[in-house]
Parts: sequence; C-alpha cells; structure tokens
Amino acid sequence: MATRNLLFLRTLPTSLAELQAAITQGVLFSSSSITSIKYLDIAVTLPAALTTGATVSRRHSFYQVSNIVNRLYTLTEGINEEIDVNVILLHEDYNACGGVIRHWSDLRRLNEVGQWLNILWVEDADDLFGPNCKNAIPLQIEHESVDERWWENHTDAMETLAEREEHYVSCVGGTFDYLHAGHKLLLTMTAYLIPSDATSPKLVIGITGAEHLKKKKHKEYVTSWETRCEATLSFLRGIVGDNRTASFHSNEGAELEVESELPTSTRIKRFELSSPVGKKPIVLELHEFQDIFGPTITVEEISCLIVSEETRSGGGLVNDKRRELGWSELEVFTVGLVGGDGSVATKLSSTEMRRRKAEKADVLKGFGS
Repeated sequence: MATRNLLFLRTLPTSLAELQAAITQGVLFSSSSITSIKYLDIAVTLPAALTTGATVSRRHSFYQVSNIVNRLYTLTEGINEEIDVNVILLHEDYNACGGVIRHWSDLRRLNEVGQWLNILWVEDADDLFGPNCKNAIPLQIEHESVDERWWENHTDAMETLAEREEHYVSCVGGTFDYLHAGHKLLLTMTAYLIPSDATSPKLVIGITGAEHLKKKKHKEYVTSWETRCEATLSFLRGIVGDNRTASFHSNEGAELEVESELPTSTRIKRFELSSPVGKKPIVLELHEFQDIFGPTITVEEISCLIVSEETRSGGGLVNDKRRELGWSELEVFTVGLVGGDGSVATKLSSTEMRRRKAEKADVLKGFGS
C-alpha cells in the first residue's frame, strides 16, 4: 500500500490565505485516523510567467521560485511535525520541464503505479488523473479574489544579477543532518538552477565530515556521513522524479579517493538522477568535506553556490580562495530562512533537533538511575 498522499495545486493560489487553507487541509487529512499517512508531497504548478519555454533563465527566476518553495514549507509548520513534506515543482509546458521541474503527466503515471494513497486537489483534476480516478479527493477551499503575487518580493535581488550564462554545475554544502525543510529548500533550489537544456548537468553537494563537526553542538547526535548521504540522495530522487529501485550501495555509489593538498574532500559518492521528462540525467556528487570550502575549491567547473541567509558570508570567502587559485568566481544565490518569522532566532535547525534528542536522553537517563 502507498505510504504517501499528494496535494496537487494545479495553479498557484495568489492569496496566501487560500494557500494556507489548502496546505492545512492536506496535512491534517494525511495525519487523520482515516489515512494515518506520514508523508505528504505538495505538487505546485509554477506560474507560466516564471518558466515559459525551454529557454527561460533559471537564474532570473531563482528568487521568485525560492520564495514559493520557502512559503510552502513554512506554511506546513505547526500543523503536524510528524508529517514529512516534500515540495515538487511542476509545469504544464513539457518544454519548460527538466531537472527539478516535472510535467503533469508524470503525476498521472506515478499514481497509476500506486505512488499515492490519496490525491487531494483544489481545482478540477479529472482531465489530468482521469474521470475514473478512485483516489482523487477534492478539498473544500473558499476561493478569494485577492491577487497578492506574494512570490515577487525579491525582485531587487533579481535585478542585480549580472549577465552571464546559465549554470550547468551548481553546488551547496551543509551538515544535512535530520533533513528538515531548510535543507530541502537549499537542495531544491540548487537543483532548480540546472536548466532543462544542460548538456552535462551536475549537482555537487558537500556534506560535512567528522573533522568539521568537532565544533557542532551535540555532535554526538549527528548521524553518520553515510546516513546523511542516503537521506540527501533519497530526497533529490524524489523531487527530480527518479523512481528507479537502485540501491544506495550500488557500484555507481562507490567511494573515490580525492588527492589534494587541502583537507577538504576525503570521500565522494557519484550517482545519476534520471528525470521522467527524458532530458539528460543529472550527475550527483556527494562530497565529504572537512573545512569551510569543501568541493568549491577542488571542483573548478562549479559555477554557482547556494547559501542561506545565515551562511551568506561564506560565499565571499570561497570566491577569495578561488581567485587565489586563478579560477572564476562563483555566482552566489541566497535562500531565505525557513520557519517562524524568517529570522535566525526562529529558523528550523538541525542543532535544535539534536538539542531535543540530548534533552530527551537526559530525561530517560534520569528514569534509569
């Protein structure tokens, strides 16, 4: 039996109240005694103005799409923390799809093979999933005439982008421990920057190694590097639409030693992410790194780096080091913090999750004494 539900948003609500109502109903339905589902996919169709045709600039639409993904994850907060939510980006134009943007037809195919127990939809979905679709359930949402265009609040950042080519090799780094919505936003937007017409697309994900974890709070509760790799790979496969049954420990994931005078990358695992749209597979490299630079100074072909508001200063340090090496600078994109009011004080945090585990362990230790 399928263990996931799907909330299908055929068009993006322009009212935040309408969007929140749909997400709230989707999360509550998934956690009800009727279904008891722990996983909810939210498939959102991007506005045509952001991705019209295959030649659209992913760079210039980055901040608006980032706002959409951020808001979707933020609105799931506080409803039910036990529900694991993944945001899937869709487009109705097949030519605009590829990489992390999937086509509507992929949802129909996946539903036919039992991907979801229920499909929750706001607008008529009969022509997509078929009139005889037995697991499609309409949500009762009161539509509003408000046109907030809430995703356009980063136009200032978009306008400051210099003219340059699209990015075919993008990079992000982090601990990626207890994969939460902030991590998912970073990973999604790193994949988003790869355009659908990329000839040799690659994602380079730096995942913190043991040496760089020494100063982390509650580091004893950080999961192993292999476990964090597996969670990262699983998430990326889910949002790209790679539904193959390949094992994480297959030959394509063999560890490779990297020779470098810098103690920055000690292990690499390579995979391919295949999109159902039929474009070029994305090469995924998971790098273990031990300092603040990671693969940004061992993989010259990287052309962009995605950071959070909290770590944006790191982009400058990386570019300083790349200039020393005689390499081109990276274009640095910043995503907002997920959770609360968007500030560092209220953001989602792996550190907070580890703190709770440590606190729980102390309580249980008290019972055992």
